[in-house]
Amino acid sequence: MKQNLIDKIKAISKSEVSPSIANKDVIIYDATQPNNIIKNFDKFNKKPEHVNLSNLLYNEIFKDAEDIINAPIEAIRIILILLHQSNTVHFNQRNAPYTPSLFEDEFKNVKNAAVSFTIPNNIISPSRETKRIKEALDILNSDKTVRWIKTTDENGVTVDTKMRFIDQSSYSRGKSYIVINTYWLEKMANIENYNRVLFNLAYNVPNTKHVFFALWLNTIPMYEDSVFKKESYTSWTKLNLETLQKKFGMDGKDSDYINQKFLKPIQNKLFEFNDRSFAFHFENKTYYIVAIDVKKNKVIESLSPENVYKNAVKYAVTYLQRRHKVDKESLEHIENIYKQSRQDKELMEKAYNTLKKKVKEESLNMTSLIGVKFLDRWQKEIINNYKETEQFKMFPHGYPKVNTSN
Repeated sequence: MKQNLIDKIKAISKSEVSPSIANKDVIIYDATQPNNIIKNFDKFNKKPEHVNLSNLLYNEIFKDAEDIINAPIEAIRIILILLHQSNTVHFNQRNAPYTPSLFEDEFKNVKNAAVSFTIPNNIISPSRETKRIKEALDILNSDKTVRWIKTTDENGVTVDTKMRFIDQSSYSRGKSYIVINTYWLEKMANIENYNRVLFNLAYNVPNTKHVFFALWLNTIPMYEDSVFKKESYTSWTKLNLETLQKKFGMDGKDSDYINQKFLKPIQNKLFEFNDRSFAFHFENKTYYIVAIDVKKNKVIESLSPENVYKNAVKYAVTYLQRRHKVDKESLEHIENIYKQSRQDKELMEKAYNTLKKKVKEESLNMTSLIGVKFLDRWQKEIINNYKETEQFKMFPHGYPKVNTSN
């Protein structure tokens, strides 16, 4: 029979528990003793749409991470996978499975507490590139991720201890095995303040520097006005040239290189594959940058008339394929509708939002609607929304048709 949490806590031997645990923010640790693995995260059924990246982990790993910004993209994927696998112990969010005290009871009262993760290698690298997976594990297990933290021994004596992000790792033909201290688990689990990150970001944008930039965009203000006005740039987030060079591994690169080879390629990639991109302006050795919600067409259409709408269409079509498994022929048909008529695109997106509300009222998830089943439900809402327009009176059957099989 599986022990419940209370039974597990009662079963912990007294020698493993510090006699003085009044300060629960301090890790109980003895560097001369082996890890005490108290939980194994080994489930990975399918890729999630999002993961929750806590500000605590972002600040530790991504904020000023000059040491790992040149790491292979597999290192970022590993971190996103760990975030997903550990979501069963996240806390400080409404409906999160744990509470702070529950997390402390299970993970912070035990000496040398650690947790293990078992990850399928084909999730880290779909092409199963052994060399790159091992390189990623090496970097996350190296001094590049070391942090000096306060720990206490069994006698309550405080000790400064070096703690790498990954404490142990091993690689086999099908899986990688990772052990981390609960210090890092808490950084992942405490989502009192966090940002949602598209899990596929590190797969669709396979450049570590670009992903770091995308994660940084989550920390700056979003453009809020309904119509984009570039002349408002003075109110955007400011980074001087030297800071941007240092922050994103661009040392020695001038503004022309950064604009053309770094920022613009990221901007286009994020419009296509992320839920936010950005606008930027460079003046007097200073970059002004603002995050842009790519779903707000009225904002992004003014950024680059010749190609931004096309990027928005690509994003919308990719979203339908990713979320609802729409077949290739129907996707191409929908993409043509979007390209030919912005008015039809707005109608279809309005119908999609109506469908989302109805599905929620039915206590279902939108992701349960896939393929033809999704297209049929969407088509019904498109027709209903079309009946409310002026065009319906003149052309009662002029609504866009999304299901090519009918």
